[in-house]
Amino acid sequence: MVARSSTAKPLGVILHRGQSAFDGSPYVVIMPLGKPSKNGKTGKMLQTYILRSHVHPVVAVRNGGDVGICNDCPMRGLVSFPKRQPPKVKRKRFRACYVNVGQGPSMVYDAFKRGRYVDYVPGLHDQFIRGRKVRFGTYGEPVLIPLDVVQHLVSISAGWTGYTHQWANLHFAGYQRFLMASVHGLTGPWSREHAKSLGWRTFRTMREGEPAADEILCPASKEAGKRLTCEQCRLCDGAGTRKAGLQMVDIYIPGHGGKAIMSAVANLPILQA
Repeated sequence: MVARSSTAKPLGVILHRGQSAFDGSPYVVIMPLGKPSKNGKTGKMLQTYILRSHVHPVVAVRNGGDVGICNDCPMRGLVSFPKRQPPKVKRKRFRACYVNVGQGPSMVYDAFKRGRYVDYVPGLHDQFIRGRKVRFGTYGEPVLIPLDVVQHLVSISAGWTGYTHQWANLHFAGYQRFLMASVHGLTGPWSREHAKSLGWRTFRTMREGEPAADEILCPASKEAGKRLTCEQCRLCDGAGTRKAGLQMVDIYIPGHGGKAIMSAVANLPILQA
């Protein structure tokens, strides 16, 4: 697809098209440029969506196809669904992801399928991004955004945030300058301790227990009184960009979401502390 040769502001740009490093499925990375996000927590940051390019996000979640964009993220609910089950047997998948795929991801996917977005050309489109703040991975795993694209967007932005569950994979170590390690628990395979040993700053979701001495409560959380939006705070911008004294500060937040998500949180052992 050839990008339209126009300097008019497009509805959004397709930052990248590729095949997933997780399962080989095709995906796209999209940054809407239309109306600012109405997300009260993040503020008016530019959002990025990593989506399966040939499967609606709701369908992908239902059939497990979201593995192509989320891999082994524990928040997606790691349950294998057999193709056939006895009647009246209810399948349980404790999905604790706070993203409602029926909202933002679906709207972006539908617009993409209607051809409403154009392929990203820096010379044409950077004017609409420059000086704005960017959220890497509004939905989907941001390590699927090529590192050179992340670096370029960082160079023209006024700040950014981002989180990854792929921090233990050394193949993605280059992202630790730009993304926080999403961790759960103080010890174990998904833990803060493990991520810290690999050099990452961490963002920890917890259900109960006490924070570590060098963790602070997310200023955008309900528990912190929503003192700042993510756009204003920007502490969650990776390990290599902080000013002296802040480079090792980590963030924690209590589990949050609707009734179904909080039920999942209560049933996921990794969120017990």
